[in-house]
Amino acid sequence: MKTILVPTDFSRNAANAVTYAASLLQPKGGRLLLVHTVQVPASVMPEGLPLLSLDAQLIEDCEDELQKIGENVRNEFGSSFKVATFCLSGSLNPLVNELVKTQAVDLVVMGTHGAGNLLDTFLGTTTSSFIKAAHCPVLVVPAHATFTPILRMAYASDFETEETAYLKQLFPLASSLGAQVSIINIKSEKQLNIVSDYQALTRINKLFPQNRYSVSQLKHDDVLAGLKEFVLDNQIELLAVSIQDRGLLEELFHHSFTKELALRAFVPFLTLPANSYHFQNQRASVRKTVFQEGLT
Repeated sequence: MKTILVPTDFSRNAANAVTYAASLLQPKGGRLLLVHTVQVPASVMPEGLPLLSLDAQLIEDCEDELQKIGENVRNEFGSSFKVATFCLSGSLNPLVNELVKTQAVDLVVMGTHGAGNLLDTFLGTTTSSFIKAAHCPVLVVPAHATFTPILRMAYASDFETEETAYLKQLFPLASSLGAQVSIINIKSEKQLNIVSDYQALTRINKLFPQNRYSVSQLKHDDVLAGLKEFVLDNQIELLAVSIQDRGLLEELFHHSFTKELALRAFVPFLTLPANSYHFQNQRASVRKTVFQEGLT
């Protein structure tokens, strides 16, 4: 993990996410990208030509604030990694996704807005919107979380979903942190069993023979209660979920679950997209190599 991007709205929760991201980078170095986006109001001239009305003072103030944050990070963490700032005009999602590609970002770190009873309320609409559109893994840091080294990760799996794309993102992150991955499946009577558990495990073992991971399965009538029990009992520092499992995400951030989990364990959540740009680039590289070899 060499490059981490943190979008900031200059709030306290965003500042906590910056500190968390910097702490992740400090042991091995890399780059920390601090990004703020300014929504640009548009007006239309009488001739019908669009005119972008930029508030120059606002842009300048935001750039100054970003520079201050960058300087604070350098003062606190030294020169163990590089810090760059980007103040951009426009919508956050496409701008950040473009930076993810052009800057080879491995991870986006974002803060939450506190407890709530809906996904958007807990995360804030900005974070909630971005994790659904992200082109790389997104680490969501609870508002009151303090950094501790991530030695144990859990990945929630139903053993029904095709996991290859998600595990190909998770294992490199875990390796860079020196973390053990626990693939956890909570079995309830409500779950379907379209693909046998044996087949799912065999596929994972075949595709990822060199990675450090364990597989656990718990019987529990309530999937979330079983997952919470596993996280707390095994001192998990990070819980990963696929963005494809929207229902699980909604329930994970529900007030009744999050309040106890977050306040007792301060567990960050890692969301993994179905189509990471890293995964796409790897496939394109393989196709190109095969094609070139075919020409020789």
